[in-house]
Amino acid sequence: MLLAAFILCCSCSFTSEDAVLSIKVTDPVAEEVVVVCNNDITVLPLDGDGCATFVLKGSDMAFFRIFHGQESLLLYMEEGDNAMLSFEGHNLKRTYVFDGEKAPAVKYLNTVSLVALPDQDYALPFDEYKTRLDAKAADAVKLLKANGLSSVGDFEENEADRIRYSYAAPLIMYPMAHRIMTANMEYQPDEGYYDVIESYVVEDERLACLDEYRAFVAEAMHVLDPEGRGTTSVYPKTVAQMKYAADNLSDPAVKEIILHHIASAYVDNFGVKDISEIENLYHTYVRDTLLTSSFARKYERWDLSRPGKISPGFRSPDVDGKVHTLADFRGKYVYIDMWATWCGPCKREMPYLKALEEEFKDAEIVFVGLSVDKDKAAWENMVRQGELTGVQLYLGTGSRFQEGYRVEAIPRFILLDKEGVIISNDMSRPSAKETAETLRNLEGIRL
Repeated sequence: MLLAAFILCCSCSFTSEDAVLSIKVTDPVAEEVVVVCNNDITVLPLDGDGCATFVLKGSDMAFFRIFHGQESLLLYMEEGDNAMLSFEGHNLKRTYVFDGEKAPAVKYLNTVSLVALPDQDYALPFDEYKTRLDAKAADAVKLLKANGLSSVGDFEENEADRIRYSYAAPLIMYPMAHRIMTANMEYQPDEGYYDVIESYVVEDERLACLDEYRAFVAEAMHVLDPEGRGTTSVYPKTVAQMKYAADNLSDPAVKEIILHHIASAYVDNFGVKDISEIENLYHTYVRDTLLTSSFARKYERWDLSRPGKISPGFRSPDVDGKVHTLADFRGKYVYIDMWATWCGPCKREMPYLKALEEEFKDAEIVFVGLSVDKDKAAWENMVRQGELTGVQLYLGTGSRFQEGYRVEAIPRFILLDKEGVIISNDMSRPSAKETAETLRNLEGIRL
C-alpha cells in the first residue's frame, strides 16, 4: 500500500481497513497532540474533554511518533487496528497507557533503543566499519526476538527491517566522516562502497512505509549518482536526487514515494520559493492522490501566517500558572510581542511598548507578551519584578505558534484583528513612528 493519510475525524465513518487511535489526555499542557509519520505532521486539536481521534488510512502498517508538549512516544499500528492511548499531559512517557493489540510492540519501542557505533569508528577501513555496524544490527535483532513479539501482527518482520535501515544510515555518512576522523580529506571510497549502498536499494513497497528506508534510499540517490554526488548545495542536490530516482527506480509506487520524500523534505525545511525544477519533476512522476494531497498541505503550510489567514494558536501560562489561549482575546485587537529575557533588542523596545499600552489603555486592543525563554525561571523572575505591563505569558521554545510564524529572530511583533485574523505577521516595532499611527487607524479601536 502507499503512504498513510492522517486526519482528525470526529464524525466521519471508519472502515474495517482503517487503523483508529482514540486519544485521551488528562490535564493537557497544550491544546493539541501532534502526529509525525511519513514526513507528514498532523495537528490534532483536543476537545473540551482532552480527546482526539487519529485515523490511519491507506497503509498496511505505520510507525509514527506522537508529541504532546515537549515529550513524545513512538507508536506502531497496522491495518484494522483499534486502540486507545491515554496519558497525563505533564508526564506523557511515564503515565501513558496504550490499550490495543499492538501494546507489546509499543512497550518494546519505548523501552528498547538502538545503540550506535561511536564516532571514532568512522576512522576504521570501510569493511571493518561495516562489520562492526552489522554486529550492532544483529544484536538489535537478537533483542527484538528475545522480546517474544512474533505473534504481534507483522511487527517483528517490520521492526527487523526498520533496524536494518537504521543501521544502514551511517554508511551514507562514511566517506565524509572517515575524512574528518582520519584528517585525510583526499579519501575516496572504492567501488565496493557503492556496491554496498546499492545492495540496500531494494524496491519494495512494503519497505517504503518505513521512514528509515525512505531516508536511506533518498540519500542513496545522491551517493550512487556519478554526476550529481559532488553537488553539495541543497537545492541543486535535491534536483539531482529527484532526477536520479526518476531515471533509475523501476517500481512505479516506490519511485513515487521516494520522489515525494525528497521533495517534501526540501519544502519542509526550505519553503516553496523558486522550486520550479522540483515541482516539475514531482508533478510529472507523482500521481498518487494521498501523496499529492500531502505535498499540497506542506506547500500550504508556508502560507499559514499570511495576512488575512486565521492566526495559529497558543496555550500558555501566566506567572501564576493560569493558562491562556489566543481565543481568550477574541473581540479585541491583539498586538503580540515575542521576546526573551536574554534579548537586548527586546528590552530596548519595552519603554516604547509601555508608552503604546498607556495610550491605548481604554481602547479595544490587548498587548500580549509571549516569552520564548528556555529558562522559565528567568522569565518568571523578570515578570514578578513588576516592570512589564500587558498580558505576559510563557510560550517556551519550539512551539507550534513560533513554527507557524517561522520566527527565527526576536523581537517579533504580530497584529491580529478582533477575530484572530492576521493583519500583519511582521508588525513594526513599538519604537517605530508608524506603529502608533497604524493602531490609531484600526476600525473600531475606540468605541
